[in-house]
Amino acid sequence: MKQLISLFIISLIIFGCSTDDDNNDHAYHLEYVNVISAELPDEFVHGNTYRINITIELPNSCYYYYNQYDYFYEGTSRIIYPIGHVDDNVPCTLNIRETTFSIPVQALQSEPYIFKFYQGEDADGQDVFLTIEVPVI
Repeated sequence: MKQLISLFIISLIIFGCSTDDDNNDHAYHLEYVNVISAELPDEFVHGNTYRINITIELPNSCYYYYNQYDYFYEGTSRIIYPIGHVDDNVPCTLNIRETTFSIPVQALQSEPYIFKFYQGEDADGQDVFLTIEVPVI
């Protein structure tokens, strides 16, 4: 009986720790997605916090948005790159979708804010931006 239990435990260890690559691992990569539009107030009041609504385009069914973005400071400019989650090794359908998310911005500088929202690349591979300036009162 002990041999049967030992054989069962050994079998569980061997087959339970399989290293097959067919275990449906989720292959994906991240990439910047294009901003279609951004809703900002006409002006900021110094010290107040605002929520900026940003609409992005997801180009096919393999793209998802999980509220991830890069936000860079460059002087008085703020550069925003939304990040898309892209499924790899799965069939995708042409299913262009839009989604909107918001980010908080606290107006702490007295100079106007210049927001640059990523809109893809031009023919030379240079980043293109939707640029919106918001004065601070």
